[in-house]
Amino acid sequence: MTKGMLLYIVAMGWTLIVMGGIAYLFKVKKDFSFLNGYANRPDEEKQYLEESGYLDATGNLITQSFWIFLITFIGGFFSIPYVFAIGMAIFILHLMIGLVWIQRYEVPHKRKKMLWITGFLAAGTIIFIIVITGVGFVDNEIHVDRDTFEITGMYGVEWKLEDIERVELLDELPEILMRTNGFSMSGIRKGKFQLEEPYGNGLLFINREEGPYVAVFTDDEYLIMNRKDEGNTREIYTKLLEKMN
Repeated sequence: MTKGMLLYIVAMGWTLIVMGGIAYLFKVKKDFSFLNGYANRPDEEKQYLEESGYLDATGNLITQSFWIFLITFIGGFFSIPYVFAIGMAIFILHLMIGLVWIQRYEVPHKRKKMLWITGFLAAGTIIFIIVITGVGFVDNEIHVDRDTFEITGMYGVEWKLEDIERVELLDELPEILMRTNGFSMSGIRKGKFQLEEPYGNGLLFINREEGPYVAVFTDDEYLIMNRKDEGNTREIYTKLLEKMN
């Protein structure tokens, strides 16, 4: 088992344990002490929330979200194509929309306020994710000029050609141990990742899961990239070699 998969299991597993525990308390034990602000509500409000269906709706929302997250975890564990990305999208949409929906059961004098708060929160979260995802799928432009090598866009860099120590053409991508700060979805990887030794932490600009890949090394940094078209990848490799010689 790789280090990256182990970290995936630990992070996702811990989240599942927490969500499962809360779902059990809400749905089975009818214990809502972990529900934000519920413990400090007046007794008449607690009674209203119980009778209106607010508490049951909250328990159902968390329980359903747990099962969606579990399916997403399993899909990611077995590397089933697109299951993790689609599962996370469904999970977030279900949770955000559900938080807004259950406010219809809120006490009357707080209902409008909570609808606005949760509505803005849900809309902001969904829009942010859509924007980040959209930007992640935009191709980085790659320029090999007389003195510089530049990758524009998300996580882009610009290096002087004189700082590049070597360039390699790889048939396979080294094993990715973990993502430290980057975008990873549907075979596209951009940003900072930790790879197997001797690579360590570096930048990836991967647009397709098949090789070849161009690896560019400076004294203390490296990046690995490819293009959707294999010919373009080889062209960039050839240009870098020509400029360095």
